[in-house]
Amino acid sequence: MKTLGRLRWLAAVVLSAALGVATVAHADYPEKPVTFILPNGAGGAADINLRIILKHLEEIVPTRLVVKNITGGATATGTRAAYDAPKDGYTLLFFHQAFMGTATQGILGREFKDMVPVARAGSIDIMYGAAKDAPFDNLPEMIEYAKANPGKIRVGVFLRAHSHMVALKVQDALDVEFNMINIPGGGGPIRAALVGNQIDLGITTVAESQKYFESGDIKPLFVFRPVGVPGLEDLPSAQEIGFPDLANVGSVTNYFWIHKDAPAEVREYWADAIETVMADPELQEELGQRIIDLRFSRGNELQAEVDSQYANTVAVVERFDLRTRSNE
Repeated sequence: MKTLGRLRWLAAVVLSAALGVATVAHADYPEKPVTFILPNGAGGAADINLRIILKHLEEIVPTRLVVKNITGGATATGTRAAYDAPKDGYTLLFFHQAFMGTATQGILGREFKDMVPVARAGSIDIMYGAAKDAPFDNLPEMIEYAKANPGKIRVGVFLRAHSHMVALKVQDALDVEFNMINIPGGGGPIRAALVGNQIDLGITTVAESQKYFESGDIKPLFVFRPVGVPGLEDLPSAQEIGFPDLANVGSVTNYFWIHKDAPAEVREYWADAIETVMADPELQEELGQRIIDLRFSRGNELQAEVDSQYANTVAVVERFDLRTRSNE
């Protein structure tokens, strides 16, 4: 049974179509399945969020939408595949700030600005969790242990990717030394390593980790945001426990991207379609369990946000000297 909010949304979609709002100059587009490349493995937060969005897009887009997970190269392999695909509008990229990191480090081997943002698709609520056998139960204890045992805390990261940058910023802010353990593939493999006690500390998401909090397999330490998570009073924010410099250090925002040489009308087609489904009450309910900020943006507002994110990424790469030597 559809809710009143969803019925109103469906009525608005029908009206928009009748008025020709979401049209494209290529009247036959899309004529075949459209591929959305995600440069991380299946099962992570970005993968789950993308599949939820595409499920709702398929209700209003007259073709099949395909997720293609391509891992490797600190996420650069999949991102390159999106760059190098035909510029016909049938391949889009879905990814967060890690894309900016591989570009600025010189790993990607492509010009960042050749891929343009289509739409913002929400910010993921991420946090640091500890393995059940880790020798600390909260952030103050972790800091005390790290200072007494430099380099002993095993932190799971995807080297050169976003989780690595987050760990470097946390290490710097707390004036401690971590032992970075490379775990390729994004949040899913890092979470599995936490559960298996292969690492002591790792980045994860609230939504995907709640069952592990309940089972005791992951100990929640803190969330990267200024305030705690409603309903999870035992999960403090870094700011609430006296570490404001860590607030928002690890926030992750997902974007849809398309190559700049793809038809501009196709870019607008997807911006219109994504804006439509992001307003769907059912999608908002599904994503609301996983995402802090469901805010949609496009156009100049979106570009300004991406430019700011990119500038921040450049600053981190320079601060920690992460640029590959072959690109200097």
